[in-house]
Amino acid sequence: MPKQQPTTVPKAVQNQLARLFGDGSAEALKVERTPGEWKKTLRKVLHEIDRYITDNLDTDELHSMMIATGLCAADESLKEEQFWAGYAEGITRVLLTLLGDYPDHRCRSTGAKRKEHYRLDLHRTLCYTQTVDQRFRTLLAAGAFGLPGLSRPPREVLQEFREFFGAQPSQRQFMEWYKKQYPADYTAVFS
Repeated sequence: MPKQQPTTVPKAVQNQLARLFGDGSAEALKVERTPGEWKKTLRKVLHEIDRYITDNLDTDELHSMMIATGLCAADESLKEEQFWAGYAEGITRVLLTLLGDYPDHRCRSTGAKRKEHYRLDLHRTLCYTQTVDQRFRTLLAAGAFGLPGLSRPPREVLQEFREFFGAQPSQRQFMEWYKKQYPADYTAVFS
């Protein structure tokens, strides 16, 4: 049996593995992997995704089962020698199902797509909501991320707000003030 040749771990994958497992983890620090090592890492990633889904998604049993089939398909692909396409299919299935449904256009005839072709809301609708505290943390995260369209880093604005008004005003009061003082920045994040 020929020795498996390692491939370089793309920087974006290294970053994602660091976010999932920590900067100092073996998963994040490894810069090359053999196909066997990739399979072990990808199986760990699937386990993490499953935990995130379990802890963050409240949905119906059919939806849960459909998501599980995508994770299972990705996991099953790791038993194959050529696993990348099957893994990508499973993850794509999970992603689309999390958006609402797993589309099936096999019977679609050629030509222009109908207006509702990309709608995935036949059985459920994806709807994100945010509390004031979540919006506050999102604003700070947008600044740390470097979201385009911000005239000033939100953390810097918060620091000045605290220096001027003290520590008494709540996050809600800061967000109301921020929305009035920096309407374009607020819209850049929350439009």
